[in-house]
Amino acid sequence: MKGGCLCGAVRYEVTGPALFGGYCYCADCRKTSSSHSASIAIAEATMTCTGATREFSKTGGSGNPVTRVFCPACGVGIYSKGARAGVVMLKAGTLDDEFLEAFKPMASIYVRRCPSWDQPRAGLPTFPEMPTQPPSS
Repeated sequence: MKGGCLCGAVRYEVTGPALFGGYCYCADCRKTSSSHSASIAIAEATMTCTGATREFSKTGGSGNPVTRVFCPACGVGIYSKGARAGVVMLKAGTLDDEFLEAFKPMASIYVRRCPSWDQPRAGLPTFPEMPTQPPSS
């Protein structure tokens, strides 16, 4: 999989498989995306990223510190890390067009926090908060 930010200053390539794909409705994802996030979990070791990035860290809904990595030029969030050791959550919307279908949503989390105007996708498992283990495929 390959992708990058809006202005093209940050690019990445992933050489390993997606571990999980899903939607998150936590307050942080809502504020960074204006709705909910669509993310793909990948092993951090399988991703290479080029271009200067900036980071913002804060405690997430899971109680763990979460670091969001973004392009300092255009502000696009590329991925977050910290919720699970060795795993990064790649923002699905940053995938290049030919890789968009790599996103396979498997569940929605933090659905207790979703607003009435942004309901979870029908047919996917939902979790009111963060599950202790990611849903299996």
